Amino acid sequence: MTGERALRYVGSLLCAAALSGSSAIGRQQGDSAGGSPQVWGGRDVSVEMSAGGATLEFDCAHGAITESIKPNAKGEFSVPGTYTPEHGGPVQKNNSPRALPAVYKGTIDGDTMHLEVILTDQEQPPSPLSLTRGRPGRLVKCR
Repeated sequence: MTGERALRYVGSLLCAAALSGSSAIGRQQGDSAGGSPQVWGGRDVSVEMSAGGATLEFDCAHGAITESIKPNAKGEFSVPGTYTPEHGGPVQKNNSPRALPAVYKGTIDGDTMHLEVILTDQEQPPSPLSLTRGRPGRLVKCR
């Protein structure tokens, strides 16, 4: 192999490695590669993330994140969304639960996410949550 040809070969390998590394970092930070949803779960919570946001299920609530979750270099994120409290028993037509404005704030470190729900309309938010990538949530719905 000539010096120029060897240099091109090494350059090609470095480019391929850089491209594959960037997609792995994207998946690690919570991007949904390939368009398929990414599941995160923990005690009292289940999150299904997609490129455009996420849907959340809690024991006695559900929520939505309305934009893509893109953690910074430290793995921190803060995104807007909604949080809708639920209760047991029948729901009357004229008294259906309303979605509250919320901010979902947290960190992602490898396959672990720590998540806080910050509600602007209520003084007592849900407790901070810990989730694991690829695991279903452990929910006990109050419906």
